[in-house]
Amino acid sequence: MTKNLYEIVDCGITDYEENRVYQKQLFKQRRDGIIGDTLVVTRHEPTITMGKSADEQDLLVSKSSLPERGVAMYYVERGGGITYHDPGQIVLYPIFDLRGYHKDLREFVHRLGKTMMDSSKHFGLDVELRTGDQVGLWIAGQNKKLGSIGVHVKNWVTMHGLALNLDLDRSKSRLIRPCGLEDVQYVSLTDYVDLALAEVQGILLQYFERNFLSFRRRNE
Repeated sequence: MTKNLYEIVDCGITDYEENRVYQKQLFKQRRDGIIGDTLVVTRHEPTITMGKSADEQDLLVSKSSLPERGVAMYYVERGGGITYHDPGQIVLYPIFDLRGYHKDLREFVHRLGKTMMDSSKHFGLDVELRTGDQVGLWIAGQNKKLGSIGVHVKNWVTMHGLALNLDLDRSKSRLIRPCGLEDVQYVSLTDYVDLALAEVQGILLQYFERNFLSFRRRNE
């Protein structure tokens, strides 16, 4: 069923900018109708990204110190603020044409969040989705962020997507102020449950398929 709905490309661990160039290639090909919907699966080398609403004050160290810390930094076209990525995070980038999904960007973003929420609840975590300045997945009732969402859309085609924390580097993830809020920290699934990458990625992809299959237009 997934094969007919979208193609999955698992890139493994990637340099953030190299993968973004690849995403842009797929994005253009999807807009031009050369390829169908494509889901890019990856994990990134340590990287801080600044979305359209990011504030550099939320970077808690100098930019010049990042290279010696082994962390790259990029300004990107997705929505949202400052975000941290590393190999302990599973990232899904849907290069999808929203004309096959009712042209409903709000629901598209919600389904991304629900995919992370369903997956986390599968492993027994009590989590909640938040919107607005705190968009993403959080431990219920706490200022502990477990997953991020940021999307770019043009001509109804999407890029960027979701990032679910499996086992982040604690020291590097603390180089930023998530969502620009005080007393907020990133947490990982492995802070609560002993899990392996393959198991979590498999469950995440299952819930992604479930959420987006039910969302897709029936006459497509």
